Amino acid sequence: MTKIYFAENLKRLRKEKGLTQESLADILGVSFQAISKWERGENYPDIALLPAIAAYFGVSIDMLLGADKMQSQAKIQEYLDMYDNMHLKDISSVFEEFKKAVRAFPGNFSVMIRYMELLMEEKDHTRDPDYNKTSKELMSIYENIQKHCTDDSIRIWSKRLMCEHLMRKYQCLCNEEGKYCSYKEYYNQAKSIINELPAITDSKEIISMALGFDRETHLSTHLDAIKEMLYMLQNTIIGYCYYDDGFLLEYKIEIIHHMNALFSMFYEQDNFENCWMHIIYNYGHLGHFYFELGDIEKALKYLRIAAEYAVKCDSDSDTAEKAARFYEREEIFRDMNMCTRLALLMKQHYPLSSEFREMPEFKEIIDLLGNPDTEKIVL
Repeated sequence: MTKIYFAENLKRLRKEKGLTQESLADILGVSFQAISKWERGENYPDIALLPAIAAYFGVSIDMLLGADKMQSQAKIQEYLDMYDNMHLKDISSVFEEFKKAVRAFPGNFSVMIRYMELLMEEKDHTRDPDYNKTSKELMSIYENIQKHCTDDSIRIWSKRLMCEHLMRKYQCLCNEEGKYCSYKEYYNQAKSIINELPAITDSKEIISMALGFDRETHLSTHLDAIKEMLYMLQNTIIGYCYYDDGFLLEYKIEIIHHMNALFSMFYEQDNFENCWMHIIYNYGHLGHFYFELGDIEKALKYLRIAAEYAVKCDSDSDTAEKAARFYEREEIFRDMNMCTRLALLMKQHYPLSSEFREMPEFKEIIDLLGNPDTEKIVL
């Protein structure tokens, strides 16, 4: 249903001229009660009066009715829909469209935050000659949102993006030049922004659940939140114990089995949505852990499961695209599909013996992955 903005526009225009409802009524030849009803949106003037009202205030009828605002909102929604339906291959073209959008609607923060994200995807690389210019633009957008935007979701979104940009800048510059202390300011800026973000206990999911708000309505939201927590738990566990040689292999294996069980509990059978990479890598880790324990049968079993999931991941266009986006900034993995990434890990990275890699069963797993040529790639 099209919204008419006549009431609020009339009230604004009247006040800008310093008129009372009574004086405007006298000018237009109507009762002040009519003006009052028009401004409350309870009634509208006769269509024959619109040209006179528009002429008196020096505006077009479209502007008086708010048609220009409706057209703007429709155009903004077109941009937002374009962003929501974007695929990886569309990023560059959508970015160019949003450059136009931020010029056309400079005060619209829904457009601005999406442009900020696209700017990071398209331009946020230290090897880009315009990197410093991009960094300044990102900071300018961020400060604008923090200063003027009243939508908390957009403010927090911009904080997340700014933290990501600052840490990426810190890590990339340090890796290129080996001067960690020189770029500590970016790390500290990101840390400062992170400290401003709300704790998980202040999230809508935790609060609504604690206060007993409409549990059925919030059930799907809570399940989404649990999946986000699983993502955090996965990264914490892997970061904590997988890379720490102080933990026994048996303990690491037990932890990964528990993690996989949690994924299976909250996701539909073999439909792991956003956590395909976790599942694939978890089974890959189990494969080489069992090999290190000397259990060749289980090593082959779990490496094959990892390969089967990698094939399934690549066969689904949406899932494959999500994986590609994840690796967009990883130079080694950037242009590979999931099967090639896993094959590279199995051939070069996992601590498997050359004898094991020569086994027919292992070669069958590599063939399942498409037997990609990984010899020229160095991890």
